Order: sequence, then C-alpha cells, then structure tokens
Amino acid sequence: MGWLLNVVVSESLSAADPAKAMETGAQSIAASESAFQKFWNAVSPYVPWVLLLLGLALAVFVGWRLVKWWRARRAASPAASGPPPMAPQRLVQVRRTFLNGLPLAHRAAVVDLPTVVAFGPAGSGKTKLIGLDVDWQRQARQYLPSYTSDPLLQIYLGPDCVVHEVSAPLLEDETLQARTALRRMWGKCFSHRQQGLAVIVLDVRWLSDTPPDEQRRFAQLLRGKLNLMSEACRGPVETRLCLTNMDGLEGFEDFARLLKAHGVALAFDIPKQGEEDGLSSLLRSQEQYLALGLTSLPVDAFERLERFYSQGGRSFSGLGRFVTALLEGDTLSYKPLLSRVYLSSLTPEARASGTLSVVAEEGANDSMRKLYLRTHLRRAAGIAALFCLPVLAAYANFFLLLDEAQDEVAVLEETVTQLREQGLEGRGEVVEVQVNKAAEALLELKRAERWWPPLETSFPDETLELRQRLASGIREIHLRPALERCRKQPQACRPEQVVYLLATLHASNEDGLGTFVKSNLSKGSRRFGSKSAAPDTLSGESHRTWISALDLSEPLIATYIISSDEPWERTPPCPRDSRVLLSNTEEVWSCWPFAERITFESQLKPWLDHLRFLRRSLEAGPRGIAEFDLHREERERLLAQLADLDVYASLPTLLNLFDASKVQVNTRYFQGIETTVDVLEWLRNNREALTAVLRMEDDAYSGLLAVRKMGASELLTRDGLWLPGNNKGPYRIELLQESFEFVPAKLSRDLLQKELDTQEANGQLTVNAQAAVRPGAMVLSRTAFETDLKPLVDDFTQRIKNAQLPTDEAARRSQYVQKRVNSFSQGYRDGLFHTVDQYRFNVPRKQLIDELGRLSQPSSGQVDMLREVAERANLDPLEGPYYEPLRNAVAPFRPVVQLMVADKSGFYAALSPYQALVAQMRDELDAGAKAKSAKDAAAKDAPASDKEEAPEEGPPADAQLSEMISPLEKVALAMLLEEESSYLRKAQAWLDSQGITGELRQPFLEPFLRVQKLGKEELEGTLAREWEEASSRMLRPLLSRYPFNPDAKEDVDPSELEVLRRKDGAFWHFVEQVYSRVCVERGTQWALRGTLRDKLQLPESLLPTLSQVARLSKLLWDDEGRPRPLMLKVQPQPLPPPPLPGVFVTMSSLKCGKTTAYGFNQSPSWQDFPLNWWDQQVSSIVLELRSPSRDDPKFLSLPWNRSIWSCFRLFEEALVTTDQRRQWSLVLQGNNVNKRGVDISFGLKGDPWVPFREVPR
Repeated sequence: MGWLLNVVVSESLSAADPAKAMETGAQSIAASESAFQKFWNAVSPYVPWVLLLLGLALAVFVGWRLVKWWRARRAASPAASGPPPMAPQRLVQVRRTFLNGLPLAHRAAVVDLPTVVAFGPAGSGKTKLIGLDVDWQRQARQYLPSYTSDPLLQIYLGPDCVVHEVSAPLLEDETLQARTALRRMWGKCFSHRQQGLAVIVLDVRWLSDTPPDEQRRFAQLLRGKLNLMSEACRGPVETRLCLTNMDGLEGFEDFARLLKAHGVALAFDIPKQGEEDGLSSLLRSQEQYLALGLTSLPVDAFERLERFYSQGGRSFSGLGRFVTALLEGDTLSYKPLLSRVYLSSLTPEARASGTLSVVAEEGANDSMRKLYLRTHLRRAAGIAALFCLPVLAAYANFFLLLDEAQDEVAVLEETVTQLREQGLEGRGEVVEVQVNKAAEALLELKRAERWWPPLETSFPDETLELRQRLASGIREIHLRPALERCRKQPQACRPEQVVYLLATLHASNEDGLGTFVKSNLSKGSRRFGSKSAAPDTLSGESHRTWISALDLSEPLIATYIISSDEPWERTPPCPRDSRVLLSNTEEVWSCWPFAERITFESQLKPWLDHLRFLRRSLEAGPRGIAEFDLHREERERLLAQLADLDVYASLPTLLNLFDASKVQVNTRYFQGIETTVDVLEWLRNNREALTAVLRMEDDAYSGLLAVRKMGASELLTRDGLWLPGNNKGPYRIELLQESFEFVPAKLSRDLLQKELDTQEANGQLTVNAQAAVRPGAMVLSRTAFETDLKPLVDDFTQRIKNAQLPTDEAARRSQYVQKRVNSFSQGYRDGLFHTVDQYRFNVPRKQLIDELGRLSQPSSGQVDMLREVAERANLDPLEGPYYEPLRNAVAPFRPVVQLMVADKSGFYAALSPYQALVAQMRDELDAGAKAKSAKDAAAKDAPASDKEEAPEEGPPADAQLSEMISPLEKVALAMLLEEESSYLRKAQAWLDSQGITGELRQPFLEPFLRVQKLGKEELEGTLAREWEEASSRMLRPLLSRYPFNPDAKEDVDPSELEVLRRKDGAFWHFVEQVYSRVCVERGTQWALRGTLRDKLQLPESLLPTLSQVARLSKLLWDDEGRPRPLMLKVQPQPLPPPPLPGVFVTMSSLKCGKTTAYGFNQSPSWQDFPLNWWDQQVSSIVLELRSPSRDDPKFLSLPWNRSIWSCFRLFEEALVTTDQRRQWSLVLQGNNVNKRGVDISFGLKGDPWVPFREVPR
C-alpha cells in the first residue's frame, strides 16, 4: 500500500514546475488551517453527543426489529401444523402491485383518492355491488386497471374512489399476521386527510336464515376489521349497510317502484345508538305507501306488495340484531359511525344509488391545491440543498482527511521514536502497516482534490511537510535497521549488499543514485510519471531484484526516493578508515561496517569450509548426510549468494555512480571492494557447478528423509538415495588450490546401498514395522503376511519390472526380498505348527461326554483352531518366484485348507465324517454312562432291607473281560489293540483319505487319544482290581505255604495245586477270561500283546507271576493235565569211612516216595531220579553198615515223614557243598558208642523247589 503515496507525489511532480506547485499548495493549506481549526473547535463538542444519539437510535432500531422477529416467531409456532401464516407485507404487496399497474403520472392522484372498503360474508354480492355502483371497467378501458387477481383482496379503481373488496377468508382470519398485514396496508391508505368509508354488504336472505349466534360472531369479526380501519384513520369510520338480493323477496320491486314514484330513495337512516331495534320496524314506517298502492297498483302487484310488508319484517329484525352486535363494546376502540341502510338488487329501478360513493367536502379542492403547493416547495428546497451539500462535504472531507494524514504521520513518528528508545528494530509488519496508512492518507487527500478543483491549491505547505516527515520515518524504520544489523553482525552481510543499502540510503529524486534505484523498481510499485526516471528495463518481467534480495519493500523505497528532494548526508561524515573508533554518541549505522580490509580469500572461505564438510559427510554415509540439516542455513546462504549474482551484476556501475554523486561517501570508504567484483566474477564462472553441488546436498538430505519414509519395496527398487535427474556430473571445483570432485549418480547409488544394509541389519526393511517379524520368530497370525510381506513382495515384483536398474543391481536387490521371504516362511510354518501343537483335548473324566458333544458344534475349540489354521495357510494365490519358500511352507497344510471349506450355510461338509465318528464314539460312551446311572439310581431307590439281603454284586465268576469293563474301557482297549474297528483306526483311515499327515494329525486324534488315555487308566484299574482279587483268592493262600514259602510251617496239599493246572485250573480259566485280550503267552513266558507294549500298565507282579506259574504248571502237569514227576538227577558219592572199627559201610540210598537211588563203592555216575511230587510219602537217606561179626546189616537213616513235601524238606535239610553235592550227617547211636556223625553225600542236579520259589509272592 506504500505505493499510494507515490501517486500523490508523482502527480504533484507532473506539473510543469513541481516545486512551484508544491509551494502554492503549501501556502493554500497554511491559509486554510485557521479556518479549519475554528470549524473543528465549533463542532467538536457536539460530536460525542451526535455519536451517542446515533448509537441509541441504532440500539432502539435493533431492539425493535428483534421484538418484531420474536413476536412473529412466537405467533408462527402454534400454526406450524396448519396453513402458513400470512406475511406482514402480504397485503401491502397487493396494493403495491395495484399501483404499479397504473401509469406513473396517475399514481400520486390515485393515492389521494378516497378509499372504500367493502366487507361481507361469502356470496353476499360484494363483487356485483361494486360492478354496479363503481364503473371500474370503464377505468380499465382507459388504461387505469384495477387489481382483482388476488384471492384475499381485490382493489377496484373508480372515477372518484378506490374500493377494497375484503374476501371472506381474510375477514375470517383472526391471526396476528393478518392483523399486522391489514394495519400496514390501511396505514398507507388512510390518513388525517382521508377518513375512509366502510360498506357492510349483507344478503337479505342471510339475515333471515343465519342463526343469531353466527350473526353475532360475524359482527364481531367485522368489528375487529373496523377497529383496524379506525386506528389507521385515527377516528371513527363511517359505516354503511347494504342489503343485497332484495329482489329475492316477493314484492320488493313493486315496493321500490312505488317509493321511486313518490320520490323516496331506497336508503334509510339507521336509528341512533340504543335504538337499533327500530330497524326491525323499518317497513312499518313505510306502510303509508301501502295505502297509495291500493289505489295505484294492480291487484296482483298489490298482493305482492302486501306479502313483502308481511314477510320482510323478519329480515329487518335480523338486521337489528346484527347492528346491535356490531356496536357492542366501545371502551378500547372507536365505535363505527353507522349512517344509512341501502337496499340493492340487480334490477336498476329497484336499487339504491350511491352506496359506494363518497361525497366531497366543501373546500376539498382548495386544500388539495395547498397540499400540492407545499409538497413542491419542500422538494425544491431539498434539491437546492442537495446540490450545495457536495461542496460543503468536499471541504469537510478534505479537512478530515488532512487531519487524518497528520495523525497517521504523527503515529508513525511516535512509533519510530519508541522503537529507537527501546533499542528494537522496526522491520515488523505493524510498522509497515503504519507507513502504508500514512501513504494511504496522503493519497486520499489527493483523491479528495478531484471532487473540487479549488482544493488542488489548498494546504501545499502541510503536504510538503508531511512528505518530508514520511521520508524521515521510512529511513529510520526501514533502512536504518538493515544497516545497523550489518554493523553489529558484519559476517551476516556481504560487501555488495552493504554497497546497495548505502546507495539506497543516499539516493534522492534528482541524482543519479535515485535514478538507478527507481530504474530497478517494478511498474506496480513505482506508479509515477517522473520524467527523470530511466527507461523500464524490466518491462514485462517480474523477477528478483536487489531490492527484494535485501528484504526491502519496493513501495516504501519508491516512496522514500520520491519524497527525498535532496540526498541524505550524515553529519559529521563517516571516517575513511573504518578502524577509527567513533564516540558513543555518534551514529555510525550509516558507515562502512567492515573493520578489516576485505580480501578475495576471506570472501570465499565459507565456500571452502562448506565443500570440505560436504566431502567428509558423503564419505561417512547416511550418518553424515543426516548432519546436512545442521548446515541448512549456511547452504541457503550460499545458494542465495549464487541466486543474487545477476541481481548484483550492476555493482561496478553503482560504484561509479557513488564516485559521480554529490554525497560525501565514495568508493574510497569501501576498503577492498574491488575484490568483491572478482569474487562475483569467480562465482559466476563456477555458478553451474556450485549450484549443482548445493542442490545435490539438498537432494541428498531430502532423499534420505524420503527414503526413511518409503516402503521397503519402493526403497529396494530405487536407483539411488536421490534421483540426480539431469544433475549427473561429474563436477570439479578448483578453489584456493584445492580440488573437489562430485559424481551425483555414483554417490546416490552407493549411499542407498549403505542405507539398505543399515535398515536390513536393524530390521527396518519392512512395509509395516508393527507387523514385521524378526528373523527366527514364529508368525502366529496372517496379519504380518497381509500387511507386511505380501505388500512388500507384490509391490517389489511390480516395481522391479519397471525399475531401470542394472542387472547385477536388480539381482542384489532381489536377494533382500528372497532372504526376507525365506525367514518369514520358516517363521510362518513354525507358527502354524505351533498353533496346531497348542491344541489339547485335556478334559476330565466327568466332562468327557459333554466335551465330545461340543466337538461337533461349529464353535468348538477344535473347529476354531482348524479354521484359524486354514485361514492362515490359505495364502493363494502365491504367484511369482519369491513366494516359492512360502508355498513350500504352507503346502503341508493344504489338506486342512480343503477340509475347512464351508458351504453357503457355513457347514464344513468335508469335516462331517470326522464329526460323525466323534459323535458315534460319544453316543457309545454316553449309552454306557446312562445304563450305569440307571443301575445306580435303581440301587439307591431299593429298600434298605433289600440292600442288606442282597449280596454284593460283581461280575460273574465266568464273566469275560468285555463284561467287566465299562464302554470307555472297551473303546480304549480297542484303540490300544489297534483293531480295525476301533475309532482310532477309523480316524486314522479318514485322515489318510484326506491326505493329512505328520503333526497335523494330532489335533484330530486328540479326542480319541484322550478317550484312550482315560479308558486306559480305568482299564488298568480294572485289571489291577481283578488281579488283586484273583491273586488273593487263588494264589496267596498257596504262596504263603510250603514249598512256595521255605519258612512256612504249613504245607500245601498237592490237590490244592490243581487250581494252577494249565488245562482246567481255575486260575488259568480266570486268566483266559480276563487277560487273554491284553496278554499273550509265548511258551511259558507271558507278556503284553505287541500293540499294548509301552501303552498299558499292568500290575507289576502280574506278568512275572503268570510266567512263573505257567512254567510251574508245565513242569507239574502234561498237556492232558496228568501229573508229571520232577526229573532230577542224583549221583551217589563215595561211601564214608566206617564209623566203628570192624564195621564196613556197604551201601547208601536216597529214597523219595517210590523213587530210590543207591550208592556203592564204585565209580559214581549220574542217574535219573523222577520225583512224584504229588505223592512223596516218606523220604529218607539210609546208610547200610555190615560187620563180619554179624550177618544182618545195620542201617543208619534220616527219615522225613512229617511233611507232604518230605523229599523237598529232606533235600533242604542237607548241607550244600561244592560240586552240586548235598551232605547229610547221620548220628551213630548204641551201647558203648559215643554219639558221633557219619556224613553221607549225594550229588543232585536240579532243585525241585526252585519252580515253586520263583513264583512271586
């Protein structure tokens, strides 16, 4: 907005002699200052009161509008369900439409015509009455139309009045909206000059046929409308009554002709208030004409006249009641002035005339003429004032604008002073706005002069002063802060920038520096027609200039130059040597800010440092590029210097202008400025390479940020960290004896490779970091595939086709994806198997039936697990070579996927055979459970006596194992035996048919294995109980006695061993019934059946006992069940030496039952010794002694006849020696013989009691 002041100043300068024009304007302003001050002093005390009154008026108006809006809204809310309420301007719009239809010249006259309002119920003949009494059709034919198309109100234009026909709906409308609409319309129709006329049109038949209550209601509605007319007229309204359709009464036409023949009108005065009943006897007052009719009328006409007199009284009685109701109540409103009653019919001779006519008062024409005269005088005065007010307004407006301009400049100066005192810079938007406001105020002054030419020579001195003050303010607020900043921070400003700032500071409107500055201003900011301005070299172009490069405002600079008639000079001038210190009180902001002489090396050192930093950062990789942002300001500053090379290309010209100008400052004050020209030349020569390198730096950092935001697939198919485009290089820069070389394409690709390696090592090469899977981790959901791997592979597959990468680079990028897919596939496979392995059908025995029943439901845990596995394993389509590991990983689960295909109803048809098998097993188990429950319930319900008498029930003695065990044990036993009919084998066969192998079979077999485990536990308990009961009943009584127990005193009778006989022994019968399904005998060795090994746990002693008992049975009996002797071998040993002198030992014998073995002094040999274990009788060991002195031998014996197993005990009594010999000691007794022992030995092979002792006890 600052350019606006330029227009003011330039227009002043456009005169032939700008200085003279400015001087003349200043004198005019000085002359008018006192007049303006007097005028302002006179009116200023009243300004607050005027503003207060205007504010109050505005508040009252707003309040009034709000009250009206609130009332309209409140009135409209109850009728929301009915027809829409009437708009307040509805009827006014009807009247406006009527007036708009009239010619413009006649509207004012029509407005002043009297207004007649016709009321009446529907069908009362209002329209016919208006048509007969008001010749509105004639007016319409003379281009003065009426308005009759509105259903609520019709307006008719007559020769001397305007008639409003109020329709029945409008008359019946009692709403506030209708009241408002009528008041507004009638307020425009009636005034103090027009009192108005109301005509109530009633059908004579309506008076006689309408009930009194309805007449009263209608009279009250009419009274309401008449009250509104009275309010508009500010007084009572003359009201007439007109009875129409009188020809409907027989004899009325004869009555009318009779009255007309005697000069009597068909209109009668209405009685005074309180005498309304006289209307009912109105016809009686006319009975005098009845006698005249007798003589003047024919007989039939007289008869009709007589009937009219007799029947018409009823209608006039109704009229009396109607008038009484109409005049009720007069406290809050004007009472209508009822004047006359008119009788009307369609017959012309039987109709009263002048019903709707208004009689003009005396002098009405004179009053109308005076009214028109006053109106014209007022309008003439208004026109005269209208033409004089612009001149006064122009001067008043100019006074106000001048004062406003002075205020704006004063505000600007005050702001500048405050900022300088506080030590703040004034480069903010607020200060520029103030400068623009001051310029705008001066422009408004210039615009105001156009309204009145004499204003152009007014107040020239004030305008000139304002320009000078404005220039000083712009210098202090816009130029000084920039130079002070360079003074305080010389490193932030370049020498060429300081030169251009000083040139702007010392420029003026008339010198070469000012011309140079103005030549660089754009057209939009200059807007002046100074003849001294140089040609516009930038015409048609809008690009960067040194003014915008210095962050200066072109409008303010243009204003400053035009407002500066003479160059500004510092007093005292700046010293030539910038190292000379000035006193603190001197203003040094306008002097050369650099203390040391500037050189070529010092100006290019920032470039050298930055190039060294760039080389180090690129060698460090992405970590070094991340530091580029720290040097952003430095990079932008260098780029700005390159961008401004063309801007400051005119530096040599400007230096020459400094030397040629009148200002004291010249190039000798700028020490070393000639090197700046060389620096700018070097930068121009290397601008392309320097710009490309700095752009590469920006691109590298932006590329790094973009790459770290990119998806993995986009990153893997990217050709480099950034896209060099046309900036391919290589770029070589020689600076201060150092060489720098940059190849953007190679650097971009190498840096991207390092970034890929870093992200891969950190696990960041993913699409979805939250769903990414670490190498070696299990994948337990499909989310990671959908949100991470699949987008990565698919996107990479598509991108790699279109990526213009070298073949080796594309292969290297593909390895990233392939490694990722391999790792994910292994984790996905492990996750699927983990989900399968996690499923367990671990239910307790009590819940087994119910849980098996739930397995066939769609919501079972097994189905949910299979559904989850199927959903996760169904990854089709997996197209492309990258998915090969994943296809192999999910291939084992394809049967599960096919199995869990649901039909339209959500039923898994392929799973139904398995569920049916589970249901069958459950039904079998449930049937047994129900039978047991019924049996327990029956036992519980039995009487107590029956319970006591009934023996303890158990399985029958000859019961088979299948009858002893429960259905659960039967099912489990069949599974353990791996029978073809077992549920486990059926389930395995179904799994084989579905192609489900390996670990995937476990979830399907879990229910069967659980049933097998629980049944196995119960079966083991059953077998253990049966074994305990049978062994305690049949084995333990035997095993606790001899020969099974060597320490037992009691012997087992051989007949009792028949229970162990293999052919028909009770023990083996029990074994065959109970254990034959689970055990098998191989020879005499009993063991679990092959399928039950490591599955069924039998009592620890069962199998060893069965094996030993079988061996014992086979040893004791043959296959036919006959006893079999124990085949022993004995070897007689050498006879002992004679125990007595003269006695010789001749023979030894060993006798067990019926078997005897003899020993002699001969070579010993082994001989069979069959031992009949069932009949051992007396067993003994005998030694035969012979003596020459005696013929009879003498025997020494050791008999054993105290046990059925005498032979066993005899053998056990012997002393066991080495070489399988047993030795007995026989005691030699007799007279004269000391007791001494004789040892006798027999070799024995086989201990007969060993088979008995091997049976576990």
